[in-house]
Amino acid sequence: MKGIIFDMDGVVVDNHSYHFEAWMNFAQKYKFELNDQIYREKYNGKTNADLFRMIFGNISDEELKQYADEKEDMYTKLYAGHMKPHTGLIDFLDYLRNHKFKIALGTSAPTRNVDFTLDTLKLRKYFDVIVDGTQVERGKPDPQVYQLCAMKLGLDPKECVVFEDSLAGLESGERANCKIIGVATSHKASDLRVKTDLIIHDFTEARKVLKI
Repeated sequence: MKGIIFDMDGVVVDNHSYHFEAWMNFAQKYKFELNDQIYREKYNGKTNADLFRMIFGNISDEELKQYADEKEDMYTKLYAGHMKPHTGLIDFLDYLRNHKFKIALGTSAPTRNVDFTLDTLKLRKYFDVIVDGTQVERGKPDPQVYQLCAMKLGLDPKECVVFEDSLAGLESGERANCKIIGVATSHKASDLRVKTDLIIHDFTEARKVLKI
């Protein structure tokens, strides 16, 4: 184990409820069906390109950007005053850095959300590699995002551990041949056990699970 790869939403930050509220507001405006179950099963972990074409069909790139910007504006306004790193994250990142692990962020989120999160919380310095949803052609559960993270770290995926909160993300990490660890934020631990028996609730538990 040489590389540690973090998803962002629901992992680096425990922000599920704010994304969900923003999506519900967006769904009410544009009158499409959305509830907690649909969001967890079909939305969580996917790229904006995948989501908005799922909702609106074969829209243009300009329309996609318009919808995505509108939804992300809703999200950032809701979350801006509440943002904080997930419990235990900073201490865990410091440990990884001090013990020479390579660290990557692999997220389906757009670049603007990555900048919003990492720069507000001053976390960018911890990551050797950042891959977001604009850098992949196929979103999670496709393995591309984690394959790209491993490649940019200069590692075989089998040398990497992925921390993920979504079922699509755990599948992505598994298909990339990484070891996967579930983070029980947007899903219950019992739901994540469909994909993995290695589960944490926050990063105070991470070293114990990794046995480091």
